[in-house]
Amino acid sequence: MEQDKAGGGQDAGAYRHADPITDEALTWFVTLLDAPVDPDARAAYQAWRNRDPRHAAAFDRLSSLGSMPELQQASTLAHFPQATPSPSAIRSATRRRSGRFGGWRASLAAAALLLAIGVHLQPTLALRLTADHRTAAGERREVALPDRSRLILDTDSAVALDFAEGRRHVRLLRGQAYFDVVSDPAHPFRVTAGFSEVEVTGTAFTVRADGGQDAVFLERGRVSVSRREAPGQTVSLVPGDRVTATVDGLSAPARPDPAEALAWKDGRCVFHDQPFAAVVDTLRRYHGAPIVLIGDRLAGARVSGNYRLDDPVAAIRSLADVVGARVTELPAGLILLR
Repeated sequence: MEQDKAGGGQDAGAYRHADPITDEALTWFVTLLDAPVDPDARAAYQAWRNRDPRHAAAFDRLSSLGSMPELQQASTLAHFPQATPSPSAIRSATRRRSGRFGGWRASLAAAALLLAIGVHLQPTLALRLTADHRTAAGERREVALPDRSRLILDTDSAVALDFAEGRRHVRLLRGQAYFDVVSDPAHPFRVTAGFSEVEVTGTAFTVRADGGQDAVFLERGRVSVSRREAPGQTVSLVPGDRVTATVDGLSAPARPDPAEALAWKDGRCVFHDQPFAAVVDTLRRYHGAPIVLIGDRLAGARVSGNYRLDDPVAAIRSLADVVGARVTELPAGLILLR
């Protein structure tokens, strides 16, 4: 294992809240959990809080959600820096933290809840109205298509079908799917995702729509991958090729290990020398509740492994031991890694 040195140790896969101020507030939230009365931490927090009234508002929202006495105390100290906690207050706070449902657990739960709201809420109502087939977290489903082609839908995925009047068109609305297409030269089979369109007559391939990019991997046959937006780039793939499509265009074909690219079909997650944050991002799709990686300390650690996807929590625990992450499991399955 080694730390990724590119970008000062940060990784694009690390958790970021959409609002940068809330992201900073969450960092202070967790820092003060670890050292609620540390003078240096308190001084740095106070300086950050006083720089912008939005900082104080964001932190207070987190603090009020958690109802943690130590964090409320830190907020008070920011307004009245001459105040210092009394020994009896510290002892009282320590006793409260030691309880099963003490302040620190409530605060962690509040932080996880905020993250879940900011990261994991999806437009599920619109998806339910649009999708013909959907899978829940941890579920895989095989679907027989009207033309006798076969579709395997990965976890937390959705597709919409159009097979009317000779058309063979699948829209990947979310997630990942494997297609085993029956040959019909007169009626090309098309798959569209966020940034790309794949056209074939008969072949087997996967498409994954993952937020900022689509990834197409060809197992056998030939496919043509095009950009949905102008300028209309097109790349032809041969078996073993993978291409990604983003808002900036199509990548050159890469040659990943097929065992890794198709492992999910067999219920496995296989990876070699990947950033810890990227692997967590994959595993959280198979877990019914959020898995949140806080901060950048561990995001770029390189890991390898082969894990069952029907037990993502066991995989997370094992990988956390490798990289030295602290695992906190919260009610309703929420997991914090830091």
